[in-house]
Amino acid sequence: MTFYELRQYKMLPGELEARGKVMEEEIVPFQVSKGMVVTGSCRGGADQSIYAWLRRFESEEQRVEQYKAV
Repeated sequence: MTFYELRQYKMLPGELEARGKVMEEEIVPFQVSKGMVVTGSCRGGADQSIYAWLRRFESEEQRVEQYKAV
């Protein structure tokens, strides 16, 4: 059964830009290279201290294996 994992990180004031850049340029590409399916990411919205991203897994077993790979 396919499911999604939403991860949200609350940044300290002034850190969202730099940490968001690291997520988008290093962490997300690395995880994708290991088989993760990242379906989206975003910064802020109403709360400009939040960075959020969404990953998709086909099963709990797949999630466990991909976590090991990362």
